[in-house]
Amino acid sequence: MKKIIIALTMILCFAGINNMQAQNYKSAVGAKLGWGLIGSYKTFLSESNAIEVFAGFRWSGLGAGAFYQIHKDINEVDNLQWFIGGGASVTTWSYGLTGLGSYAEVGLHFDIGLEYTFTDIPLNVSLDYAPGFVVFDTYDYTGTLGRLRLGYGSLTARYILKR
Repeated sequence: MKKIIIALTMILCFAGINNMQAQNYKSAVGAKLGWGLIGSYKTFLSESNAIEVFAGFRWSGLGAGAFYQIHKDINEVDNLQWFIGGGASVTTWSYGLTGLGSYAEVGLHFDIGLEYTFTDIPLNVSLDYAPGFVVFDTYDYTGTLGRLRLGYGSLTARYILKR
């Protein structure tokens, strides 16, 4: 599985990355569903490069992180792009009703997805998948270094602040 993810990443990174086109908006804010109750803010740094920052409540704890993403148009469908990128996150939560068993995790993530921007209304939606690598966690109360995580999928809807 690890080799497949790495191979797919390499192919997508090098396939037409120099043929990027303009984004459909400058910045947007909304909700990221799939990670918990998470807010998302995305802004483009250039025509094809964006940063998404997210934070909120997750599994009776907090989650926060950021992704750097490279976008490419899918020419067959207007306003549809695919993106690839990576980033990091920090997550905390507690198990049980008593709040005992607190847990924290720091991870690095690969991010791949599709994004559609509506032309008639200020709305952007994306669907992504973010497998990762746990750099550090406190689940076993001793800390764990280096563990693959299959990742999380999420559906994000954002209100476009600036086109």
